Amino acid sequence: MDAAVDEELVETHAGVQRSGNYAVHLGLTSATGTSTWTYTIRKENKAKDIGYFVLNLGGCGENSPTICNIIAAKVNGVDWMGNITASNGNTQCQIESGNFVKFDNLPGSEVYTIEFTLDSIYAQVPASGWIKAGTTCSPMEIQGPGCKGYRLTTLLNADSSLAGKSYSELNSYARISGFDYTEHPHCSGGYGGHRDGIHFATEKDDFLNKYVFRFNIHIDPVIDGDRCSAGTVDRQRNELKSATNNTEWAKVQGNWDEWQILEWNFKLPAGFQPTSSFCHIHQLKAQDGPNNGSPVITITPRANSNGSNKRIQIIHSVDGAKTGKGTIVDNIPLVDFENEWVSVREEMHYAHNGYYSCKIVRLRDGKVLIDFRDTDIDMWRTGSSYIRSKFGIYRSLGAGRLNQDPVGQNPLLKNESMWLSDLRIYEKIRIPAREQRTSF
Repeated sequence: MDAAVDEELVETHAGVQRSGNYAVHLGLTSATGTSTWTYTIRKENKAKDIGYFVLNLGGCGENSPTICNIIAAKVNGVDWMGNITASNGNTQCQIESGNFVKFDNLPGSEVYTIEFTLDSIYAQVPASGWIKAGTTCSPMEIQGPGCKGYRLTTLLNADSSLAGKSYSELNSYARISGFDYTEHPHCSGGYGGHRDGIHFATEKDDFLNKYVFRFNIHIDPVIDGDRCSAGTVDRQRNELKSATNNTEWAKVQGNWDEWQILEWNFKLPAGFQPTSSFCHIHQLKAQDGPNNGSPVITITPRANSNGSNKRIQIIHSVDGAKTGKGTIVDNIPLVDFENEWVSVREEMHYAHNGYYSCKIVRLRDGKVLIDFRDTDIDMWRTGSSYIRSKFGIYRSLGAGRLNQDPVGQNPLLKNESMWLSDLRIYEKIRIPAREQRTSF
């Protein structure tokens, strides 16, 4: 359910980030209709005075703030509105974003308190910053203002402490953030159980330079199944999903008439081989109700029957042919995804005359692989309580059946993996009618 902003202040604090010999701490205060961002920068190891500080404001695409949305700015308590700019000038900082704010002409100080107020509520998102001191420009990864009118409701990242942990421990970790890892082949009884296999783990990724989650699905030495189910012997499932608890975790679900943003990164291996049958790596799916069989949205690798024309699709279905639009994105070359980390941002309005957008960007070079938007699309299932999000590998065995010998699965199928990181969920804040701003 959507949260309404009231008159009380909401304060959050991010951990300390470091850029060269500078420690940066973020404090965020949100009140009705505004948000104040405070970056406290401390010099360490006799560091030089800072000439200027730059913050990337473009962390949420077109929903991001710009310098024009800053209504007040201070440095160490002094009005700094006359010293902020969106121009980098001839400097050593290589700022790739065209949407940023530069706090220029900073005074000499041991501690810099850089504060600015925006004209609306903006969610805290990953951003980039730069500190210029002398002839050196030090970049850093930091949190900054992003999606207008949204708030961050949860985030999930892997951690080095999870290496080698059991599935129950990984599930307990995921549940802290409102996710659940219970739909996997690490089971016994029924069909397709594979208790000796590794299906979900954490490992260090060299490109991202941090720990990420890894999903594995197997054909050899055991053909994984779908939760050892005797009723779905024609498929394999290994997925992480938002928790099926809409009391405590309503903020991570897609609820009726709610706007939501999902952000996540994933990687598929080189040679990933889909078939002509379904192979979903992401689903938006109704939890219950009479029409919850097919997902509302899937991101689906697909190939021709002979394995050629490997591509990515986005598929939409709802209560029937009258509202389902079918394949809404097709023929995106899978080779552009193979062995590459990509970032995904989806925005949804969960209603019958709803909204769906999906932008996928390759992290290595910033290439936009998918940029889709539909402003009138049925994003609800009649009779459902909520829509949940799912991530992992869920695929058909083709003509194969786990309850027959031989199984007879599609011969193209092989062991596959998928990596996942930086999973974030945002929900739009509803401002009470008396406080609504025309800028929303």
